[in-house]
Amino acid sequence: MRRQPTDCDSMEELRAEIDRLDGEIFDLFAERMRYIRRAADIKREANIPADVPERVDEVIFNARTHAAERGLDPNLYGRFWERLVRAAIAVEKSLLTR
Repeated sequence: MRRQPTDCDSMEELRAEIDRLDGEIFDLFAERMRYIRRAADIKREANIPADVPERVDEVIFNARTHAAERGLDPNLYGRFWERLVRAAIAVEKSLLTR
C-alpha cells in the first residue's frame, strides 16, 4: 500500500516507503541501462562514438532542470547525473569494442 509522507505515523512506515521508492528508482535505472545498451547497437551500426559531448551536456542540463523544477538541488543532481552518464558511456564503449 502506497502512503504519502503525511500518512506515515512512524519511522518504520517512513522507512518502508523510502525502501519501496528506492526499489522503484533502481527498476528505472535498470530500464535506462537497457536503452543505453540498445544505443550502443545503434551507434555501432551508424558509426557514432559512445561519447557525444553535446548530448552529454544536454542530458546533464536536463537533469539539472528536472531537479530545479522539483525543488531539488540542481548542483547535486547535476553532479550525480554526470557520473551516471559517464558510467553509461563506459558501458557503451565496452559494447562498441566487442
